[in-house]
Amino acid sequence: MRNRLFAAVLSAVFLCSCSAVSEEEAVPAVITELTDTEIVTSVTTEETTVTTTAATEPPVVSKTVTFTALGDNLIHSSIYNQAARRAGGNGYDFEYAYAGAADLFDKADITVLNQETLICNDIFEPSTYPCFNSPVALGDYMAELGVDVFTIANNHTLDKGVKGLTACLDYYDERGMIRVGAYRNEADRADIRVMEVDGVTVSFLCYTESLNGLSLPADTELQIGRFDKDTIIEEIIAAKEISDICVVSLHWGTENSSAVEDYQRQAALEFAEAGADVIIGNHPHVLREVELIGTEDGRQALCAYSLGNLISAQSVGTNLIGGVLNFNVTVEENKDNIIGDIEFIPIVTHYDGKFSNVRLYKLSDYTPEMANSHGVRSMSKFDHDYILDYLESKGLIEEGP
Repeated sequence: MRNRLFAAVLSAVFLCSCSAVSEEEAVPAVITELTDTEIVTSVTTEETTVTTTAATEPPVVSKTVTFTALGDNLIHSSIYNQAARRAGGNGYDFEYAYAGAADLFDKADITVLNQETLICNDIFEPSTYPCFNSPVALGDYMAELGVDVFTIANNHTLDKGVKGLTACLDYYDERGMIRVGAYRNEADRADIRVMEVDGVTVSFLCYTESLNGLSLPADTELQIGRFDKDTIIEEIIAAKEISDICVVSLHWGTENSSAVEDYQRQAALEFAEAGADVIIGNHPHVLREVELIGTEDGRQALCAYSLGNLISAQSVGTNLIGGVLNFNVTVEENKDNIIGDIEFIPIVTHYDGKFSNVRLYKLSDYTPEMANSHGVRSMSKFDHDYILDYLESKGLIEEGP
């Protein structure tokens, strides 16, 4: 079927064997002592008593952490204005925009979102392209939906200057949210963000290639994770020293291009070799491939080169096709981490004429008739087959007959 979802499952099958003992050879055995490390067994025959000591291995413990990764949360004015209208003059109500896919955001132990727009703690009015700022209500609602980690290093991180970035950091810190990619100072950056799930420690790093031509002034202590391979590798190594799993988010690539660039494949390999277990790409606003990268020492890392937009009001068909990436990482002492249960769930951002009523749907709920009524069709090619063809071209769903 054409709309079957991409899913990859890594599993291990363990074989065991046993040997038979004849009744003639069998002798009574009595366990006389049991400790954490050995079993002492006395075997009595008619002639003598023989005592043997058999060492036992401690039980092998493996633990699995489940993840959900989300694309660019790109909040244009049509999205926050409709949220204001739906709140009836009492703040913002973003529920309508996300309702069609909201049940996907809180199924895993850890959900990671690229928050593309600043949330400046409501010290500035909301603003749209080219310099974004979103209301506090947006971030609060994303946390309510289940987002655990907000990545905030992207080309819009300095849209409101030092004052805006500082206010944005205040927003996350006042609420105890995990934000990664922008920092108050060197010490804040060195304090690598981690989460613990059932005794497994997960670290998070985040970097951006572009700041839209802007830069931090020389007299500020603020820091932003920039795309410098040597620095990224150093920080991956440091993160792995304090964590079992390392997740790296990268804001990279050419906007609106569906092609993975050669430098990205090379960089992803180098980051995987350094110890990254998961690489989550964003920024192009279109979906790109998801693949497993093999390292020289036999490990595997998961790389999503771009998860496209979670939601937006952009005007090109491919900008409106996104996805939710689910996967897990199994950790076992003295063994390589194992990536498993990879699942990609396509989603569609739909809006009516003039960018009105922006809302999300799972592709499984999105009909050809709905696609034919999309407001983007006045500006871009778009229909149900267009969506399927694009997803198939990226290997994110199985090809139809």
